[in-house]
Amino acid sequence: MPAVLPRAVVFPDLLPGDTAAGEPSEVSAGIGRFASAATRLLLGGDGLTTSLLEAWVGGPVAVRQADHRYVRSAEAPPGAGELLDADADETLVVRRSVLASPMAEELSRNLVVARSGLSADVERCFGDPSAPLGAALRDVGIGIRRTLVAVGRQRWDERAAAYKTYVMWHGTRPFAVLAELYNPAVVPADLRPAPAVGGAR
Repeated sequence: MPAVLPRAVVFPDLLPGDTAAGEPSEVSAGIGRFASAATRLLLGGDGLTTSLLEAWVGGPVAVRQADHRYVRSAEAPPGAGELLDADADETLVVRRSVLASPMAEELSRNLVVARSGLSADVERCFGDPSAPLGAALRDVGIGIRRTLVAVGRQRWDERAAAYKTYVMWHGTRPFAVLAELYNPAVVPADLRPAPAVGGAR
């Protein structure tokens, strides 16, 4: 992993000052800023987001609007190539998708940037628009270990929404960067009040 994480980790238009990235203690503190305990659990969980969202809405979720394309690392979304420690000319696959509730409400907007050519099974996972990517990769034996690298808030249309970015590993090598932005109508993105500075006078 690079020694210094890029501040604009995948999502380029973060709300000013509204991200925590880098050391685990910084990320943990960023999670702790959210007022909702359920939101903190979702951001801090290292399990499959699909399973967590299914528990949240009490039913199965579905993939919507999935598409993927291949790009040079230098043309990937901001911060992704650095997190993958990829050469500028390395080919990466970029997948965007939406997870929706049984009532077709958007739950999350997802961005994945990954190394290409790992195996034919993995290529099929990225090309399948019907299946959640995390579960599909797990089924072919990829991406067991994850490292949370950033949390914060970013714009969902005109509202602030919670997001997290994490790295998925294949052995000792970073394989994919995943960024997930959660619908604030479902996942509360309010922050705790800032602690008072100084005492009363």
